[in-house]
Amino acid sequence: MQSIPAHSLLPAGNPANVTAQARRVDDPRPRRPRASRRRRSHRLASAVPRPSSQVAVRAPSPAAPPPNTMSPLTTGAGVAVAGVLAGTMAARRVRASAVAEPRGSDRVAMPGPASKDELAAFNEETMAKYGLPEIVREDAHVMKDADGYYVVKEAFQKPTNPFERLKLAKDPMKETIHMAGLEAAAAASAADFAAWDEAMNDPDEVDQRYKWAGLFHRRKNHYGRYMMRMKIPNGVVSAAQVRHLARVVASCGEDGCADITTRQNFQLRGLQLKDAPEVLKGCADVGLCSLQSGLDNVRNATGNPLAGFDPHEIVDTRPITRALQDYVTGGGRGNALIANLPRKWNVCVVGGPDFYEHPDINDLAFIPAVNAEGVFGFNALVGGFISASRAAEAVPLNAWVPESDVVAMTHAVLTTFRDYGHRGNRQKCRMMWLVEEMGLEKFKAEVKSRMPGERLADAAPKDLIEDSPIERRSYLGVHQQKQAGLKWVGACVPGGRLQAEDLEELADLVETYGTGDVRLTVEQNFIIPNVPEDKVDALLEEPLLKRYTPFPGKVVAGMVACTGRQFCGFAQIETKKEAYAVAEHLESTLDFPNGDLRMIWTGCPNSCAPVQVADIGLMGCQMKNPTGEKGMVDGVNIFLGGTVGPGGHLKEHPEMEKVACADLPRVLEDICVERFGAIRKATPTANPGNASRWKINKSAQYTKGTPKAMGKATHICTACGYIYQETKPFAELSDDFVCPACSAEKSKFTAMKETSDPVSSRPVKTYPPGTLLALPGPGAAVALKLISKTDVSADARVLRFALPSEKHVLGLPVGQHVRVSFADAVTGDVVTRPYTPITSDDDLGFVDFCVKVYDQGVMTRKLDALKPGDEMTFEGPVGSGAFCYHTGPHTTASAW
Repeated sequence: MQSIPAHSLLPAGNPANVTAQARRVDDPRPRRPRASRRRRSHRLASAVPRPSSQVAVRAPSPAAPPPNTMSPLTTGAGVAVAGVLAGTMAARRVRASAVAEPRGSDRVAMPGPASKDELAAFNEETMAKYGLPEIVREDAHVMKDADGYYVVKEAFQKPTNPFERLKLAKDPMKETIHMAGLEAAAAASAADFAAWDEAMNDPDEVDQRYKWAGLFHRRKNHYGRYMMRMKIPNGVVSAAQVRHLARVVASCGEDGCADITTRQNFQLRGLQLKDAPEVLKGCADVGLCSLQSGLDNVRNATGNPLAGFDPHEIVDTRPITRALQDYVTGGGRGNALIANLPRKWNVCVVGGPDFYEHPDINDLAFIPAVNAEGVFGFNALVGGFISASRAAEAVPLNAWVPESDVVAMTHAVLTTFRDYGHRGNRQKCRMMWLVEEMGLEKFKAEVKSRMPGERLADAAPKDLIEDSPIERRSYLGVHQQKQAGLKWVGACVPGGRLQAEDLEELADLVETYGTGDVRLTVEQNFIIPNVPEDKVDALLEEPLLKRYTPFPGKVVAGMVACTGRQFCGFAQIETKKEAYAVAEHLESTLDFPNGDLRMIWTGCPNSCAPVQVADIGLMGCQMKNPTGEKGMVDGVNIFLGGTVGPGGHLKEHPEMEKVACADLPRVLEDICVERFGAIRKATPTANPGNASRWKINKSAQYTKGTPKAMGKATHICTACGYIYQETKPFAELSDDFVCPACSAEKSKFTAMKETSDPVSSRPVKTYPPGTLLALPGPGAAVALKLISKTDVSADARVLRFALPSEKHVLGLPVGQHVRVSFADAVTGDVVTRPYTPITSDDDLGFVDFCVKVYDQGVMTRKLDALKPGDEMTFEGPVGSGAFCYHTGPHTTASAW
């Protein structure tokens, strides 16, 4: 099915006028090889990127506008500059912005306000180009300020969380939409970053606020270095863009590398703040954008990585995802309407029968469908997400939009989320919580009221994916395109990690053998399209495709891994190198006759790599040493049997908990044989040992342990194992502090025994005077009635029990649990099991437990058989050691 033109995706009267000095990606003619492309050393040595002349996007002359075309070689800011905003840019005086500044005729010039006083007019001008209705609701939780940004109303500022306070104190977009603040910080930190950081005395200013410009400080594991997250809609990136990113990575020296992400994107590592303004300007020169790519913003719009050449393509997703990107970033100027969301938000457009886009875990997913009148468009799914506390599959909204209304519907859903989404407990701030609270019908009605003309049709009876006979294909290897005589080559990049020289070679290859563009995938791999059949063999002999082969083993082929402890401060274990080593081991000892095994690793409960959709998912944790020796060791929780594609299902809970990484080769061998039909080899084949040569990507100052501006490790999260070692004393943190790794509340942290602080290392819970405790002390028991039972998966239930009154709390100190017992009616044996509530001890009137039901589980089958009104007796608090209750102005319970 042929896609409509890109300009039709924007409101009428606002065409996307774009010209580019580059050949269209969908032109199947190969580029002529250029010998100079093989000489790379002089380019990699340059620390400051030079303006690229390969993609020059120009605003059209008002007197003679060019045709409504959009170059697939420009994305993000480049599309916006020459597209939706072109008409006003030519006449407007420009100055530095968060994405670019004018510097001669060959640089892309992004308009920015001359001062903060001009923000209101600037934002009004930006959003006027989209023609979208702006709805004002009296009961909304936010209001528009004088500058055009949305802030939380005072009535809804409590309960809140540290990130909401950060935004209330100083709106991040106001600080990053022009370069003044970033350039000042870059200059101030240039001589001595650590001294500047200490003088600032505000980690949020250094670590968090610049995330709205796509810059993430790696305080814990790469201090003084930043990660920059791009926005590359649909994963389409040109040779000029890849070559620029190679120069940026090379300028970072030993600390630089790039990762392909699980959202078809690039993240660059090792940047220093002093270089950030120049890097951002260079990115804009080649049509790249990093604006609004972190924290509570819309993430990269994903689509079919085979768009434009897939033989089974239903719709070309490229122009749609580009239009979404343009709206989300306001054409690189910043979209003030959605710069303050309650939480991060994901969107995808499905283009074929394979579900490469993983729509089930997106907040908004567009599924191709034809309505009863034969008009092509999309059915909508909403609410999919994965977080530390919950994984939820997207649900049908019973809504259909034509292709031209995709941006309008995205706007309607996002502003509904902005106005009413939760902003308290970070574990309950994703959009699905709002959908469930409002109910699907009310949520749909609200979205409909925000559509142009308040028009939103019911879903088409059947989408174009449901009955497709096409099984999910592997895009790795060499495949025939729908264009005769052309092939695509999909290459496997273990863990998505690429070096500067890899990027430079990749840019060379796509120009020499293809048509100048490369595709990124959510499995962290890349695809080179439009390769003439007679050039495939030569391409396969290139050194880059020897390192990143199109023909990997059955486990390496399906391997995905998050950043891991190498760079991420939240990760409990190293993931990429460990995943690679385990995959190579399994391939050397087992045969996999049933095809590729999807093995996904994530370092913490945030699941940046979605373990819930994997055949085998491994979530990092810290655990007691299984040998009995003192101390903690790296371990994983193992998820089994997640599926993707139509009819896919998330595995929300691990089947095996706390397996030491040292035991994984043996454990995973057994799982592969018993669950996935693997066969043990009579004689193991040679292990290539590529994982043992994994590059550290950190210079000596980091591998030797300095500099490291972190405080002493003082507290550990009992929910996920995250270790708190910031410079601010833990006792001084606000009561609404949450674990950065799993969003657990502050009460879930316990002091580490090694701390030298003059406070008890025992968990302490203090209750205000007069608090009613259902379990007032050790040995107490209480009978509670079941209120409700909710299925969260096929074999897991959430059971809610009523406390003695609506003013009671359970009374369970940190790290403790309750004991549930009953006498088996058949054997007479007393069955006892410990359970830990999933609700906070501050919740009044009820307590929730999540129970996984096992076929042979006597206790879990007993609990599963309960009906509302049935009673169970709970004893506790129970923990390892005695209890001490203090008297005084508060009732205090502590365990040791």
